[in-house]
Amino acid sequence: MKRFLFTFVLLASMFSLFAQNKFKFGDCPQELLVMNSYDKDSEASAVVLYENADVYYQINPVSADFEIVTEYVVRIKIFTQDGIDHFAEMSIPFYKGRTSVLPENIKGLTGWTYNLEGDKVVKTKLSKEYIFTEDITENSKRIKFALPAVKTGSVIEYKYTKTSPYYYYTEDFVFQRTIPVQYALFTIKIPEYFSFNKETKGYESMNVITKPINQTYIYRSQTLNCSAQEISAEVNDLPALKDEDYVWNYNDFKSRINFEIRSVQIPGAFYKDYAQTWNKIVELLNDYDWFGKQFNNKGLFKEELPTVMEGKTNETDSIRAILNLIRSKIKWNDRSTLRIENQSKALKDGAGSSAEINALLINALRNAGFTAHPVVMSLRSRGRIPITYPSIDNLNYFIVGVYSGKNTYYLDATRSFTDINVIPVDCMVDKALAIYRNNFDWIDLTAIGNNINRVNLLLNFNREGILEGKKIETHSGEVAYSFKQSYDKAENEEKYIESLETRNEIVISDYKMEGKTTSNFTFSETYSFLKDNIRLGDEVISFNPLLFLAMKNNTFKAETRKLPIEFSFPYEQRINVSFAIPEGYVVDEIPDSERFIYKDDELIDFSYIIQQIKNNVQLSYKLKLNTCIILATDYANLRDFWSKMYNKENEWITIKKL
Repeated sequence: MKRFLFTFVLLASMFSLFAQNKFKFGDCPQELLVMNSYDKDSEASAVVLYENADVYYQINPVSADFEIVTEYVVRIKIFTQDGIDHFAEMSIPFYKGRTSVLPENIKGLTGWTYNLEGDKVVKTKLSKEYIFTEDITENSKRIKFALPAVKTGSVIEYKYTKTSPYYYYTEDFVFQRTIPVQYALFTIKIPEYFSFNKETKGYESMNVITKPINQTYIYRSQTLNCSAQEISAEVNDLPALKDEDYVWNYNDFKSRINFEIRSVQIPGAFYKDYAQTWNKIVELLNDYDWFGKQFNNKGLFKEELPTVMEGKTNETDSIRAILNLIRSKIKWNDRSTLRIENQSKALKDGAGSSAEINALLINALRNAGFTAHPVVMSLRSRGRIPITYPSIDNLNYFIVGVYSGKNTYYLDATRSFTDINVIPVDCMVDKALAIYRNNFDWIDLTAIGNNINRVNLLLNFNREGILEGKKIETHSGEVAYSFKQSYDKAENEEKYIESLETRNEIVISDYKMEGKTTSNFTFSETYSFLKDNIRLGDEVISFNPLLFLAMKNNTFKAETRKLPIEFSFPYEQRINVSFAIPEGYVVDEIPDSERFIYKDDELIDFSYIIQQIKNNVQLSYKLKLNTCIILATDYANLRDFWSKMYNKENEWITIKKL
């Protein structure tokens, strides 16, 4: 066994050495251009052949202080048009800082594209005219560049050096991508003066080695001889992170390595403790001028609030009225941020960031006599908060919590169709930080509301023998929010109806949509329809009583799954179908009634109760999802449950002539 392990490690080391020695920037072997697919993933649009990031510390001769340097190089083989679309144009973000002395710099950007013409390797250099810099935010930029002559079969490569004065911060190195990686190596040399927490993430293994080295620096006219750590992380034949349904953010699961600063201690010169706790972060946030100090503006909305509150008989109506007041005064400018820049200016301009809008909401609620507080988070789209490594840098948004009696309600005023406990789905994280004046609490925002979808479906055959129906559907909670988003995305109501007709293969008439946002948050949708492909005439007629409401595809057919299943939010769906049996016909076959429960604690509850009552077939359908997250280790059980549910939803009834 020991001999086997030794042989395995030796072979892995030899392969790594071979991969590194074989790579030479500016010289592409013809064998790579002949490749038309990757043998370990024949469907890959591209493959990273080689990637290397070498990170180290040096002394900046101008500032006479430490800076961190990253030398980066990558080579990618392109197989398909999709590979061209994703990798022919690239960008490198960097921080320009608030002053001229604090910018990060990108230097030495060079790139090549290799193509095979006949039996000749043709290389084209990245031209300066295809490199440009653009602003991302006030303090950050990116270099964008387009590699030349890229087509299917090309090999591309580029390299650059990035220097940063923020030596206490190292970027995560993400090994895993949406394409496979044949070989990648990350190396960092950390002098003893810098203390970091190291963390590896992801489901794929990486080879991490730490070894001691010695280094010398000239720091502020003194020679520093110090020990250091060289940490290398290496992967071989890393598979692509495949697209799977029901994942909030793929970046949460990519194989990566990251470092979080604990302290800097340079003998006789400098010491700083960067170690953070959530208690300390909450104290800092409460004390920041751009955050905690922004929630005490007692002059805001003094004139409007008495009018807004007039006639409200309960606190929830008052809270909703204040939410609507803010939305009537200011519109979201699509900026999602934690930092509150200038809420008074935003109010005057009628447009502002998420932070400015929700800060105004907190002030309005407090000035109306409510106890309100910020609830800070990292949006789903930005990735989960690393709870074990507290950092303000990982926080990027906040919503509003407000007390009413024994209840806490959650609000966000950035969208026109949110409500009490109905917030943007991107905000429905499983870990959010509720910040009070003297303490804090972790909040699960995935299940804060009642998210219900109810459908009544009345079916019968008309005089022409065509199946017709009337659908009455009510959406509430997050289901209502999602419905309204979909409805509003359409160019107009006519286009929305057309999409319904196309998707469900029906002809719609008498369409009506109503929204109620005063005493409750619901949207109802009513219309009549014809299902032209189901007609009387044959001796035997079969159809699905759920019609277009049944699942069209089984999402969980794959044999295995690596990632957890993350549903958008818990919800309940109820469908009642009433089908009038046409004169001259009788029911020949009808599905069995069944109930399925996922897990003993009823994480998912599904029931399908069908029966004939005189000349009608009555179906009562219920699906209740009581959780957002199911672990990948439970996938086999979920797959079996979902398959039974899918099959049941797609069973048919059969009627025949007397």
